[in-house]
Amino acid sequence: MPTELSAAIAKAAAIIEEGGVIIAPTEGVYGFSCRIDDAAALQRILQLKGRACGKGFITLCAISAQALALTDVQALPDVALRLMHQLWPGPHTFVLPCKPELNGLLTGFRHTLALRVPSFTLLTDLLCACACPLVSTSANLSGYAPYRELAAVTQAFGDKVDYILPAPCQGLAGPTSIHDGLSGRLLRQGGC
Repeated sequence: MPTELSAAIAKAAAIIEEGGVIIAPTEGVYGFSCRIDDAAALQRILQLKGRACGKGFITLCAISAQALALTDVQALPDVALRLMHQLWPGPHTFVLPCKPELNGLLTGFRHTLALRVPSFTLLTDLLCACACPLVSTSANLSGYAPYRELAAVTQAFGDKVDYILPAPCQGLAGPTSIHDGLSGRLLRQGGC
């Protein structure tokens, strides 16, 4: 990884650790990110998006074990665990039963959490540089298309967030797929 990008990832991680909100490239679109346990930062992202607090967020984890530590593993059918292990790391989000102590804004006040273990090296490096899993939700106003170009997302939100990680998205045509972890049903088809 180029030194410039390594420095940008380190800066993004430091800002997140201090309670900041950043925009980072994901597999297909740019996304707002913060710590999953920072209620003020979660609220700030909701305000930036104009999003209802009952929708919840996607949580990114560096490895599968970190994601499973947030879930109620006893409630997961074996088929769901097999599918997760088959598709992670990768651009696949799973909605899973979660631990009851997780922040209500994170889960949308539900007993489930949307989790992803990305294979995009930039996101993995950012997650490894942070002390906890991160929120990831598309950087856009609620109801509008997410941004896929750095210049466009910078123009829209550059003065409203603490940092924008200056790198391109991985190249998917849109957001990642979302699977129901209990039924295995595909809730959203991801970009290819």
